[in-house]
Amino acid sequence: MMVPVAVIAFLGCRFAIPRRGARGQARLDWSGFLTLAISIACVQLMFSRGQRLDWFESTEIVAAAFLAVVAFYMFLAHSLTAEKPFIKLSLFKDRNYSLGMILIFMFGMLNFAPVVLLPPLLQNHAGYPDTAIGIFIGWRGFGTLIGFFVAMLTARIDPRAMMMVGFFLQAYGGYQMMQFDLNIGETQLAGWSMVQGAGIGVTWVPMTIVTFYTLRPEVRDEAMSMYHLLRNFGSSLFISIAVAEIVRATGNNYARMTEAVSPFNKLWSMPSSAGSWSIESVEGMARFAREINRQAIIIGYVNAFWMFALIGFAAIPICLLARLPKQKPDKA
Repeated sequence: MMVPVAVIAFLGCRFAIPRRGARGQARLDWSGFLTLAISIACVQLMFSRGQRLDWFESTEIVAAAFLAVVAFYMFLAHSLTAEKPFIKLSLFKDRNYSLGMILIFMFGMLNFAPVVLLPPLLQNHAGYPDTAIGIFIGWRGFGTLIGFFVAMLTARIDPRAMMMVGFFLQAYGGYQMMQFDLNIGETQLAGWSMVQGAGIGVTWVPMTIVTFYTLRPEVRDEAMSMYHLLRNFGSSLFISIAVAEIVRATGNNYARMTEAVSPFNKLWSMPSSAGSWSIESVEGMARFAREINRQAIIIGYVNAFWMFALIGFAAIPICLLARLPKQKPDKA
């Protein structure tokens, strides 16, 4: 199924995008590229393995943090002094571009997180089969498609308003997912997945327009590379943070809930508890421990969706800071 779509995309790029004249032989700034790559890789390593290695109690995490800081300092120093740096820091003097970098980073944090977090939750703890999970993800894609068409049809509307609507849809979808439990309904999942997808589509087009509106065409290629770099970095970073929070919350809440498991707890004599669960046998204790673990896991997922919603709502006021000048675009 991917091949026909790829062919259509290739033909669209080939015939729809205008060609530009030659701009001379471009040379890659290896020093800037490698120092930035090392810094990002070390930050990603920290957040991916930090929870398992007990964060800064681990020599590996301390070393990764040190390398990330040193490499990023070298990148900044080199970019400020090199004749042709990997990324021209002068681009960030443009207000819209700087705001766009913040927004695309937050957008990236919201973009793929549900696609990564929901499947293991639904399959391992809610009992959904793979085909049903694929359908739920498909509804999200359908919502994204609708969002793109809505953004095209509302091109005359202030793009800042469209961005705010898009981020609100994503944030509100995350807020609703905070209400999920292990008895999640199919209609609920499909509906809120589609709402989040629509938010992505509505946000993307106006956010890209606002970010590059005031940049000169000859610097947009370079600016676009940084744009997508931050989007991808935001996606991977938030997924790492969310997974770390799920692991942390699962362990902490499992320990707290098992504190109440005792034959001396008066709750075991309540009619609602008597006969439902048993801690008198090994089998009963094992079954009860599995249920406590399931509940602890869902609390971790609720925390992750809370962070998801918080980022979406935090992005809304930032959209108001963007400018839409009517005059000729200024230099970067």
